[in-house]
Amino acid sequence: MKKFAAHFIFPISSPPIKKGIIKTDDTGKIIQLIDLGKNFQEESGLEFHNGIICPEFVSPSSFFYPEKFLNQFDFLSGSIPVSISDFQSTKTILDLIKRLQKENESAQLEMLVSVFTFEMAKFNLLESDLGSIEPDKRPGLLNISGVELKTMRLRQNCTLKKLI
Repeated sequence: MKKFAAHFIFPISSPPIKKGIIKTDDTGKIIQLIDLGKNFQEESGLEFHNGIICPEFVSPSSFFYPEKFLNQFDFLSGSIPVSISDFQSTKTILDLIKRLQKENESAQLEMLVSVFTFEMAKFNLLESDLGSIEPDKRPGLLNISGVELKTMRLRQNCTLKKLI
């Protein structure tokens, strides 16, 4: 079993959890998501990461039109030009999220992560396994550090690390 924690966890299927814990089995399947509230404490085998932990970004399937996908979300409609290359990897998606936040003050980090995790999983008909941190799913986990935690804005020097 592995245990991960961060300043915030973005489960996507529920509100962000401050200093929560994610427990997974050795295959990356989510066993438990724990919100300890103010009772967070260090425990054996727990990996604590700066920033946020979120589900892994989901890459689009074939026949994907980036602008058409983004335009279905009012807060992103027509915000910046995008191309299929913006969706090639977790790094290019993170760069796209930074650009979207820079150009659109109303583009909240939690909503942007939701678009590129759960909404993209739904688009690909994979939401039963990917896109959110819930028991029995294997969404993969990303750690995004370099986040201004009070405003939930990405800093230019933010980094991305795949946890599982």
